[in-house]
Amino acid sequence: MPSPDGSKGSIEALHRYWNSRAGGLAPQRSDIDPADIKPLLPFLYIIRYERDPFRVRYILTGTEVDRWNGFNMTGRYIDEFLATDIHGANRILLDAYTEAFNTAAPAFCTYSWPTRAGYTLEVRVGLFPLRVGEEIQQCLAVEDYSGFSRAMADQSVPFEDVVVKRADPGEP
Repeated sequence: MPSPDGSKGSIEALHRYWNSRAGGLAPQRSDIDPADIKPLLPFLYIIRYERDPFRVRYILTGTEVDRWNGFNMTGRYIDEFLATDIHGANRILLDAYTEAFNTAAPAFCTYSWPTRAGYTLEVRVGLFPLRVGEEIQQCLAVEDYSGFSRAMADQSVPFEDVVVKRADPGEP
């Protein structure tokens, strides 16, 4: 499991857990017990795959995920962030989610995330597809923030939710 001060080992821990549920095949969503992976919960995303058109929707995000992103992404679609993501992180994530969906196997990626303070974070990600019935319909994902101090999340949130900002009546 991850270290008490961060998510170090979280990808590997979730990978071991995922493998243990169905012998290396994508497990049923109902086979995942949050109590079994309690130390990972703050770092987890759960997404739902939608078809026709294909989309990835965040249905639950952990508390550390929300801190690092600067807001809660629950209910949002990853493609909402593509137009304003000049660094390509969301495209890398969408491609990895698509790979996990298409292969029913874990996918891994790393993306660069520039902060407002001017430095760049290299974030490692593990994505683990889940079946509901016979189809891949969800995915567990975890981002490893262990190489960064907690202050980086609090003082230098690397993302601004432009969709919410545009909805602010005080903004032009």
